[in-house]
Parts: sequence; structure tokens; C-alpha cells
Amino acid sequence: MLNSEKMIASLDQQDLEHADKYFKRALVEDDTETLLSLAQYLESIGFLPQAKEIYLQERENYPEVNINLAQIAAEDDDIEEAFLYLDAIDSDDENYLSALLVMADIYDMEGLSDVAREKMVEASQISDEPLVIFGLAELDYQLGNFDQAIQEYAQLDNRDISETTGVSTYQRIGHSYASLGKFEAAIEFLEKAIEIEYEDATVFELATILYDQNEFQKANLYFKQLDTMNPDFEGYEYIYALSLHAEHQLEEALRLVQQGLSKNEFDIQLLLLASQLSYENHNPKAAESYLLTAKDLAEDLEEVLMRLSNLYLEEGRYEEVLALEDEDIDNLLTKWNFAKAYQALDEDEKALVYYQALTQDLKDNPEFLQDYTYLLRELGYRETAREVAQQYLRLVPDDLNMAAFLED
Repeated sequence: MLNSEKMIASLDQQDLEHADKYFKRALVEDDTETLLSLAQYLESIGFLPQAKEIYLQERENYPEVNINLAQIAAEDDDIEEAFLYLDAIDSDDENYLSALLVMADIYDMEGLSDVAREKMVEASQISDEPLVIFGLAELDYQLGNFDQAIQEYAQLDNRDISETTGVSTYQRIGHSYASLGKFEAAIEFLEKAIEIEYEDATVFELATILYDQNEFQKANLYFKQLDTMNPDFEGYEYIYALSLHAEHQLEEALRLVQQGLSKNEFDIQLLLLASQLSYENHNPKAAESYLLTAKDLAEDLEEVLMRLSNLYLEEGRYEEVLALEDEDIDNLLTKWNFAKAYQALDEDEKALVYYQALTQDLKDNPEFLQDYTYLLRELGYRETAREVAQQYLRLVPDDLNMAAFLED
């Protein structure tokens, strides 16, 4: 039995002392072919220092081992040394293609994806092997060069690439089309990907695109599939609930939101949607409860306070609307709600202060101008009321009631 074989047997038995003894003998006594096979085995199981020692010993007569040495150096984060080994392989060497691929991997690993792509382009000019084209496509995909990525993925056999790399070219093409805003093509390829192999992230992406295209019924079929196959998939409940809501499936939408909150009770987006759906389901108490929970959790309170003020205003709870004045609020609609609450409480002068402050920002909002006009008339500011009414009619010229009001 050769020393290399004895070393492997010792490693299998976890006898490191004898393995090291046979390794040292192998370096001296075993033939080159056996040593190189041993080095490849050691490299594959993570015994990199020993593999490196063999490669260095045989490097002069077998320059192709520079590629292995470069990979080991990269594993040890010694990038400079890795490139020294790769630079030892000339462009006319038969191993130059392999060297380019390793260079591309290292550059990409170092965050230099543009440089990695240059190496892959050079590699693709030497060889049209599927894995070379795939590597170039992956870099274009990563860099956002989606048109080029689509062309490169289209040259490949999806099934072969999937078996070799675990990546679906149909999924990649579908996502690329979606990123380019070509949603019909994106849907076609994502559906192909799912037909061949179910994958959670692809189903979610497809369902989301269908939702964005207002194809709610079809989107819900895929969301339902995801909900059935993997209810632990992160973050799908929110958009699934929106899609159900668009199809007027209020109860089911609310169930999905509550399911999402059971996983993450601190999700502000879900809390706000739960409040909205609860209110639509004639449960203002639950709607308020969700908003108050969000108020305690949210870093930015503007949206939460605006919705709270809306709810209190709808419920006729004007004092509670005005209790929110103590908060630091920039939202224009919330401030308008304060004005409406003061009007409802017959404190028109206080309401006027808000209307005057909001006039510049809401001058293009017809409903605001209409309310402001009537308040001004109520308070006797007829000239200002006339000016605001004229401004309103420039936005809504066919409002006969306002035209009659202005004439009066």
C-alpha cells in the first residue's frame, strides 16, 4: 500500500498522528501522479496546508497546480498571493481558461464585480462551455445588466444548468424581465420555473408581480399555494392580504394579517393594515387597538397619528382628535383633521388658524378649498371666501353649487 493510501486510511480512522507520518513519507517516496491525487483529495476535505505543500513541491513541472494554489490562497484570504500564482499561467497556456474563471471568482468575492465580468467576457471568448456562459450571465444579473443577462441565460439549457448549479435560468430570466418592467414576459418565465420545480421565493415573486399588475385572482392562487406549502415563509402575509382585499375577501385578508402578526407582533405595516381591515369589518374598537399598539412601537408616528385622527373624526370623538395636538406632527392631513374637529365643536376661529396655515400646501386640494370657503363665509370673511372659491372653481370648473355660491 502506498504512503498516500495509508494516510487516507489513517484520516478515515481519525488517526492524525499516523496520517502525518505517512504524509511526510509520501512527499519523499510516492510518485508524482499519486501525490497530485492525494493533494486533490486533501484539498477537497479541507486539509489545505498539506495540499499546498504537495502543489508547491510539484509546481515547477506541473504549472496547472498554480490554480489550486491560488484557490487555497484565496481561502486563506491571501488575495495577493492568489494572483501571484494565477499570473504564472500565460495566456497561451491550456489552463488559462481555468485561471480566468478563478480570477473572476476572486474579484467577485472581493466586491469587484465589474472586473470579474471583464475576466468572464475574456473567458467566453475562449470557450462557449455552458458554465462559462452561465458565470457571465450571473455577473450581468448581479450587476443589473438584465438585457445582457437574458441573452446569456437564453443560450443555456435550463434543466442542465439547474442540475449542475441549482439555479433556474427561467427564474433568472423572469426576474430580469420584471426588473426591466416587462411584466408579461416575466410572468411567463416565472410560471415556467414553477412548473418545473416549486420554489417559495419564485412563487412569492410571481404572485407579487401579478398583484402589481392587478391580476388579483391569479395572484391569490399563487399566494394560496405559498400559504399552503410554507406558511413560515417570511413576509408574504401583508401583500397577500392586500390582494385578497382587492378581491373583496375581507375576512380572509384579516386572517392573513393576524397570522402575520402572530409571527411578528411588532410589524407596523401589518398593524396599520389590521386596523384598516378591522374598521372596514365594522370593528372600530379593534381598529383603534391596533393603532394604539402601533403608536407605542413606531419610530415615525406620522402615519399612525393620521389614521388615529381619521378614526376619531369618523367616530365623532372630536376631543380625542384634539388630544393628539400634543404630539409633534408635520402631517398636513392630520392638521386638517384638527381643523375639522374644531369646526365640529363650533370653535371656528381655532379651525381658521389651521386652515390659514395649511392654505399654501393644500391649495390644489379641492375638498380642502371647499371646506375653507364655507368656513370663511361662516366667519364673515367674504372677500377671502370669494378668492378661495375662485381658486376651487379653477380646479373643479363644473361644480354648479360652488358657482352658485360664488354668484351669491
